[in-house]
Amino acid sequence: MDYQKVGLRVGLEIHQQLNSGTKLFCRCPIMKSESFPLTTTRKIRAVAGETGIVDQAALHAYLQNKTYVYKYHPESSCLVELDDDPPKELNQHALEVGIQIAKMLNSTVVDELHMMRKTVIDGSSVSGFQRTALLATGGVLKTSFGQVHIETVCLEEDAAPPLEKHGETIEYRLDRLGIPLIEIATAPDMHTPEQTKEVAEKIGLLLRSVSVVRGIGSIRQDVNISIESGERIEIKGFQELAKIPSAVDNEVTRQIALLEIKQELMKRGMKTMNTTIHDVTPLFVQTKNVFLQKIIHNNGKVYAGTLEKFAGVLKKSIGDRTFGKELSSYAAVYGLGIMHSDEDLGAYELESEFHAMRKLLGASAEDIIFICAGKEHLEQTMHAIFERALFCLRGVPKETRVADGNGSKFTRPLPGSGRMYPESDVMPLSLTRDYIDAIEKPKTLLEKKETLELPEELKNQIIRSPWYPVFEELAKTYDPVLVATTLLSTLRDLKREGYATETIAKDQLNTVFAAVKHNTISKQVVKDILIGLANGERILTLIKRYTMLSDSGLETIVRDIVSKNPDQKMGTIVGLVLGQTKGRADGKKVAELVKKFLA
Repeated sequence: MDYQKVGLRVGLEIHQQLNSGTKLFCRCPIMKSESFPLTTTRKIRAVAGETGIVDQAALHAYLQNKTYVYKYHPESSCLVELDDDPPKELNQHALEVGIQIAKMLNSTVVDELHMMRKTVIDGSSVSGFQRTALLATGGVLKTSFGQVHIETVCLEEDAAPPLEKHGETIEYRLDRLGIPLIEIATAPDMHTPEQTKEVAEKIGLLLRSVSVVRGIGSIRQDVNISIESGERIEIKGFQELAKIPSAVDNEVTRQIALLEIKQELMKRGMKTMNTTIHDVTPLFVQTKNVFLQKIIHNNGKVYAGTLEKFAGVLKKSIGDRTFGKELSSYAAVYGLGIMHSDEDLGAYELESEFHAMRKLLGASAEDIIFICAGKEHLEQTMHAIFERALFCLRGVPKETRVADGNGSKFTRPLPGSGRMYPESDVMPLSLTRDYIDAIEKPKTLLEKKETLELPEELKNQIIRSPWYPVFEELAKTYDPVLVATTLLSTLRDLKREGYATETIAKDQLNTVFAAVKHNTISKQVVKDILIGLANGERILTLIKRYTMLSDSGLETIVRDIVSKNPDQKMGTIVGLVLGQTKGRADGKKVAELVKKFLA
């Protein structure tokens, strides 16, 4: 695809949890709870922001009328997360790490930190808002294709992740709510999928140069994508860099297809739409479709509508799915789905019903007939389908979407400025020049990479590995190549073989490497010792088991094997000795002794 021709512009929002010990506005530790003995239930309403306008994304969530159940453990959550207690003092360590990140991006730190409330009523925050503050503006990131400009660096609270959904109720866990989060927003300076991946990787690598949380869910990438004549689309939820290029490419294809749909509908003469909703339940009383049978049996209803001039449009591919599937994602917001006449109705045993509906609704062969069935939210769903279909005349709607396979699906309208208003419980914080200057700009991992005494391939692997902090500490004292290969290869291979390598502590690794350094054990037995540790054996027992043989002990073994194999070649005898000593003897020393006794 010619991305330059379509005018592709991509920006990134990188969200990274900070390893600041405690949460941003309380002293609850940053930890993942294993159980949630306590619960509380809330309903959340949309309110006007500072501009006096209710944000359309907040209103969209509010109209779904969900009930939110919050599960928590008192060790990791308190009254601040429950919005029953005002926020405590801002976590100073989180602020300092945020300033370090701003300096590495060459951003300008603000003189005064003003905490704001960002309306979020999808249930991910008990209070109905997320605290966020602009920490720095501007900055640049150097890449292989030129400079990428940084627009903002914000310090904010992380949201609560969902646990389960039960109809109109969504359960959330609160151990993640309130963890300090840094948000880096770039300008739309990327113009290909691969450029987008490169920038995401560079920022991720830069963030790992400071005190951040590691592991699944600790960093998330939102991608903002637009093309010429299209609109900005925000795709949320990327945790794997490898998936970003295909998602960007898919979104370009999707927007091009939506613009083609616009042109096709205009060519057909579509200007408006009849949005009348018809209750067609009586037509389905004798239906053979099992799904609809159950709904009607449970006192549900079947509503129908007409999409004029849309025949064939719902079969059109827009990226990795059809436009019909796209419409279904709007219904899914309300927990429902749709069936339509562009589908294989024979497979659903609905041919006769749709034939009767076409007559009843007075629809022509150019029109689409669609139905929606259920007990609740039917009218809201029908209106959402009509509204989205009518928007086809305008092209691409501004939306927030979530990564889904190779593509994405609709979640809500794109938020606007109406979602922000001042945080009245947190005073502005002055950031003096002396305070900012006193916070040292750390070296990036790429800068540290150049000082590593490792082969180039190992350098690239270790700085991208979650093991890097452990490597950095251990390599100051021990052979860096041994430390790197043990962390990157040996432990990885053992984990693949089924060993519980996650139980091996850093202190135990330190003991193993110290034993190698002092010639207590050889490098060859490191893997055997790690297997023992993974199986729960004591480190001192393992060190004793694999301790190098004394000179006299080794001489005895060599003399014995030579006497029993007087006609064998030197290489064969060396192999026999090494096999018997099992890593407890140095190969060079064994060869010298064998040569001596064969003489």
